[in-house]
Amino acid sequence: MTGHPQRPAVLIVGGGVAALEALMALRATAGEQPHITVLAPDAEFVLRAGAVLEPFARGHARRIPLREIVESQSAQLLADALDQVEPERSVVRTRGGDELAYDVLLIALGARGEAAFPGAVTFGGPQDSAAVTTVLDEAERGAITRIAFVVPPGATWPLPLYELALLTRGHLRDRGVTAVDIAVVTPEERPLALFGEAAADDVESRLASEDIELHTLSRVRAHADGILTLQGGSRVRADRAVALPRLVGPSIAGLPHDDLGFIPTDDHARVRGFAHVYAAGDCTAFPLKQGGIAAQQADAAAQAIAEAIGAPITAAPFTPVLRGLLLTGSTPSYFRAYPGAEREATSVAIETPRGGRRASAPADVAGHKPLWWPPAKVAGPYLGAWLARPHEPGGEALQLRDRQVTPVTDEQAAAEERAAALDLALAMADAEARYGDWKEALRALDAAEALAAPLPVEYAQKRDLWEAELAGGSTARFRGS
Repeated sequence: MTGHPQRPAVLIVGGGVAALEALMALRATAGEQPHITVLAPDAEFVLRAGAVLEPFARGHARRIPLREIVESQSAQLLADALDQVEPERSVVRTRGGDELAYDVLLIALGARGEAAFPGAVTFGGPQDSAAVTTVLDEAERGAITRIAFVVPPGATWPLPLYELALLTRGHLRDRGVTAVDIAVVTPEERPLALFGEAAADDVESRLASEDIELHTLSRVRAHADGILTLQGGSRVRADRAVALPRLVGPSIAGLPHDDLGFIPTDDHARVRGFAHVYAAGDCTAFPLKQGGIAAQQADAAAQAIAEAIGAPITAAPFTPVLRGLLLTGSTPSYFRAYPGAEREATSVAIETPRGGRRASAPADVAGHKPLWWPPAKVAGPYLGAWLARPHEPGGEALQLRDRQVTPVTDEQAAAEERAAALDLALAMADAEARYGDWKEALRALDAAEALAAPLPVEYAQKRDLWEAELAGGSTARFRGS
């Protein structure tokens, strides 16, 4: 990281949501002033939020070359892993034996998942899809008749567990399997109560309509011989127990951390005790481990770093907004909450993939209509928008915008829903085309055309180009999206 004496050297450690959101946010707020290096051992960025669909053959975790993302932000990628930090010298050591100097350091390493309890089938991402598929196969064959989905206590993000339970019920029903009992076991007082009463009502209603048992205020200790043993001695029958992982932090040598390895930070993402070291995402001691929260922490860190290196900006503190998209196999649910703050609902304008603006759709803190745009799993102002609508270097990114509550007629609501669905289909088509998946891009255009025929002129032209690429068997990236 030498050779740039006139530019502050910023080192970002990690290749996940927090690291890439911070990279994009820092470039957007500080421009070309900092020389940014990303240190990460992986060749790909894996959008883990889509992994919950993999066992059901409904989707996949998107994989994007990490170098492509990093270089799109005029940054340098080093393929290595962090070994330790020496903040008194402003250097880090890598596992490959290199020593890297920095002016500012941002740690965004994420958390490590472990089995939540003995006997659990753990689902923590794409690497665990096959294990859940095995459970589904056993249920289809009649080898098992009771499945429990378990939220572990401690630092976690419970929403994917409810998705797994609801998607499993729909998957088995579609295959004519009706003799399997499904239960959800959670330490929460109510399901997804962190989003408020409306969200809890929504999830409880969905579980009840699907005949899924709900056990709240329950902490599982172990699973063996068809029995879940709960803290306090209660028991729940289950042939298989599918659980989210117990998360632990990276325990980085040279930096403070709690007994689980998570890094303490202040409200500007600074690591406590160090002026030029920051941390964001699941590696921090903030208890909610979710992509949207990680992105917000990264944005706070990026602003603080930009201000510290002289950019004309006043850094805003990390103020979490919880946004959750619950995939159910049918109509999804959108949840939003502002912990510790009262927000007055207002109407806002929303940019769309086709350009232009329109009024916001009706929404609430819990509902079946998108509460933000782009309505993606990763609700990050920079990375989420980049994933939903890839843009040319130097172009304008589609910024994350919340949709607020506003009263409308049924006719207006129907028109807004149709417009939102069209916008999403076009955004998905652009995203698939950027990575050379012409077949999926064309499929998304077909869905868009079913909503609004004819297609906008620019998308009719793109269809011709994509069909030609598919017919020619090309895997080149289409840069005209």
